[in-house]
Amino acid sequence: MKESHRTSLIKSSAIRRMLELSMGMEDLVHLEQGEPDFTTPNHILEAAVEAMRKGFTHYTEINGTLELRQAIAEKLERENGIEADPEKEITVTSGSQEAMFITALGILNPGDEALILDPYYPAYFEDTLLAEAVPVTVPLKEEENYHVNMETLEKRITKKTKMIWICNPSNPTGHVFSKEDLEVIAEVAKRHNLIVFADEIYEKLLYEDSRHTSIGSLPGMEDRTITVNGFSKAYAMTGWRIGYIAAEKKLSATLRKLHYYTALCPNSISQKAALAALTGPQNCVQEMVKEYDRRRRLVLNELEKIEGLSYVKPKGAFYVFPNFSSFEESDEAMALHLLKNARVVTVPGSGFGEAGKGHLRISYSVSYKQVEEGMKRIKECLRLKT
Repeated sequence: MKESHRTSLIKSSAIRRMLELSMGMEDLVHLEQGEPDFTTPNHILEAAVEAMRKGFTHYTEINGTLELRQAIAEKLERENGIEADPEKEITVTSGSQEAMFITALGILNPGDEALILDPYYPAYFEDTLLAEAVPVTVPLKEEENYHVNMETLEKRITKKTKMIWICNPSNPTGHVFSKEDLEVIAEVAKRHNLIVFADEIYEKLLYEDSRHTSIGSLPGMEDRTITVNGFSKAYAMTGWRIGYIAAEKKLSATLRKLHYYTALCPNSISQKAALAALTGPQNCVQEMVKEYDRRRRLVLNELEKIEGLSYVKPKGAFYVFPNFSSFEESDEAMALHLLKNARVVTVPGSGFGEAGKGHLRISYSVSYKQVEEGMKRIKECLRLKT
């Protein structure tokens, strides 16, 4: 039996591919996955246990419990400057990944075009293809600090362009887009009547003087922005599979139809955990961010010791995206070389778009000791290579 046409359009993730290649190998340091190594904070776990003991184990409202949607609405207004009606404009999803999928299917028709800032999170590209639409990449240059250029964006607009995908802070680069960059995107979106999908899953993972701005809070963007967030990264809840969408009521109605047939309703217990995450103490987030920053500074200090590397200093998320092309033209070959000779798992940058070629994504979401060992092995392997 042959796979469907739309399935044949997409390819496997570079992250999954590196994981599969590393299976069975011993003494590995994993710097490829974007998953917090912390356990979900205790007050969140306790809320989930209490929910189970009280029998909160059945279907909930399709779009998520009202109490959780109300808490999300309060959070969005307080922290993001976004007003969203919890009744009609907020949908709780099975993680942000579901949100990406139903947005692509709900907004894009076959033949439509969607702009994707490159480097990008792979699901934006593949979900666009699954909708039988056309992904159009907008290269952001490392040497320009991933600045968003109005002219570059405008050149890729056609009559078929319908939406723009953005991730802020960025996966894979760790770059935090400035308010000025977001204003450029907003101006283009308004001028050409485009929808903006704003993935803000890393919004709380910020370092140094960086600040996060929600594009949906900018003037004129409230009705054309699909703001997506979740609990996986900030609250170490990757396995709970819980996220949310905030969008204008007509957009939400469209996405909710797909949400029903994709997930029926979000996980009941995860919703109670998410409510505790939003309404409980936030010092756990601050402590995790402090530790991520310690690891980030370790990676940057070690990269500075390697001649021939270039990179943009990340101020968000938990990734660094250095350019290894002076050592090996092919990032795929470089990643395989480090896997085989250093026993370090990274991700080839080309898996995140054309602008990622020559780079490797290094995640510091694992323990400080593992990051330290991984960077030590990378340095030694590169010394021997030269």
